[in-house]
Amino acid sequence: MQGLGVVGGAGQTRERRTNMPVPVSGAAVSGRPGIVPGAPVTVITQPVSTDANPRARAWGYLTEVLSRAGLFYETLPASQVESLFRRAKSVVILAGDLPLTQPQRAALAQWVKEGGALIGLGGASGLEEVFGVAGGIPVAEGWIKVTAGEHPLTAGLRSSLHVFGGRALKKSSATVLAELQTGNGISKGSAILENRFGTGRTVLLGPDLLFSIVHIQQGLRVLQDGRPAPDDSAPVNEGLLKTEDGLVLDWQRDRSPVPPDGGPLFLEPISDELRELILRSVFHLARQQAILLPVLWYWPRSLKAVAQLSHDSDGNDPQKAAALLEVMNRSRLKSTWCILYPGGYPVEFYRTLVEQDFEVALHYDAMTGGEHTAWSRDNFLFQRRWLMKEAGLEQITTNKNHYLRWEGRLDFLRWCESAGIASDQSRGPSKKGTIGFPLGGSQPYFPLDDEADSPRFLNVLEVNLLTQDLVITCPPEYGQPLLDSAARHHGVAHFLFHPAHIRKPGVADALAGLVDYGRRQGLEWWTNRQIWQWEMARRSVEARFHSGNAITLRAAASLPQATLLLLRSHPASCALALNGRPADPKPWDLYGFEFDALTVDIGDEIRVQTI
Repeated sequence: MQGLGVVGGAGQTRERRTNMPVPVSGAAVSGRPGIVPGAPVTVITQPVSTDANPRARAWGYLTEVLSRAGLFYETLPASQVESLFRRAKSVVILAGDLPLTQPQRAALAQWVKEGGALIGLGGASGLEEVFGVAGGIPVAEGWIKVTAGEHPLTAGLRSSLHVFGGRALKKSSATVLAELQTGNGISKGSAILENRFGTGRTVLLGPDLLFSIVHIQQGLRVLQDGRPAPDDSAPVNEGLLKTEDGLVLDWQRDRSPVPPDGGPLFLEPISDELRELILRSVFHLARQQAILLPVLWYWPRSLKAVAQLSHDSDGNDPQKAAALLEVMNRSRLKSTWCILYPGGYPVEFYRTLVEQDFEVALHYDAMTGGEHTAWSRDNFLFQRRWLMKEAGLEQITTNKNHYLRWEGRLDFLRWCESAGIASDQSRGPSKKGTIGFPLGGSQPYFPLDDEADSPRFLNVLEVNLLTQDLVITCPPEYGQPLLDSAARHHGVAHFLFHPAHIRKPGVADALAGLVDYGRRQGLEWWTNRQIWQWEMARRSVEARFHSGNAITLRAAASLPQATLLLLRSHPASCALALNGRPADPKPWDLYGFEFDALTVDIGDEIRVQTI
């Protein structure tokens, strides 16, 4: 798989040293590393010993953040920062608190002074004067407290902004936009700062946002029960290992009460907002420095987000399955059916699902504890082969684990990758008190194997689950605010409805009502396979930049009705040409930044130019 990247350039040589993270590699790596003049975003990388910073293995995740957001970028080793003076204008991001040499720091300082735009993550990388700070202290864990609520970097954020690692900073010339607090509410210093240095501008994000995103999404190694909520709202210590046993979020500060019963939910997707802080920093500096910045939007047809229904076949009752299929067809909606071993459904039902464009997926059972239903790679592969044979499938795209069972940390995702399972949706809540976003956000993502000698992305798209069965698991009123949160962050609103419950009072109505509400909010309902297919095709798009005012796009796989955004550097829209003809862009607001939006079919090369 290729990610959003820039055409041309040789691959970057990867150092392989013991205990030294390197630029992330792997089939799902986002973007093509290399030095290509013209990219609007440049990521500065440098190997960092985990003896010096144990969180450094996560810093390569910056490329996944940018690629998922649809930004085109290139990577540049710190040893080549002097080449910035000879390149087109770009927003430069330091991928972590890097141990730059004195000549590298001097070159970056001069580059910013002459009009460059620089973003620091997790620390100042020795560039305190450039970022307008006077040192700082390391922080193990904290919460970002916004103090500049009207600034484009911080306006409208709703989550607790829980972070892990990085530095709380002491300002000198910089403007403080947010503070960093500990769990008892005491400020340890500044978290987000903006500075003007010469004719250039900088943004410094003191917390280690990259490690925080990975830590929240991938969690702790699950080898024992998780710690339950002190108010007994989430009894995760029931003796069964599952994904939420590895959650790292806080029961008090990271949940919110939701009507009608005031139940505490992980309502706000924290990792989504941590991603957005990085993206907002890029948009802010690109706008100030008048850099041509295209964004290949998450979804086609100008959709703000998508939604998904999945169904776990627990009990394998064909009559209840038929009843649920009737409800789905009345709602004019295609969904993902996760099939549990043993038994399954009659062959004719699988044939019906496939003919009607539903997705047949695996529901791996490692909970029952039988001969083929205990936690092991062999059993996972056995159940995959069983379903392919029973349903007459040549391949299975998606899996969700029965009861969201989980052991270890990344082992299961490696099993999926080796078996050709392209997407997993096991990470989510099994208890009412963990409903929402306990393990990240609404954005589908490729996990980072930060346990490997050379960190790499695992080629398995994770799509988080928000809740199981409205009415049965929680009040049906929970559905709308959960969907709203996913829509607000332009991700996936994924809900599970079991066929086993579809005939119970209120369930079918809750399902239909949720579907209608999502459509009224401008969302489409997709299968998980559709989400994966679109993301793969979107990440195949490559770009070539020309003279600072034009971009050529092409895709390995056709991308019809894609939405291309171009950041406005001025309040008025620039005239745009598409393949040499005047284009008619629509205004688009993203996090308070103004863009021009074009709907384009990307296959063979298309050229977009400001005129």
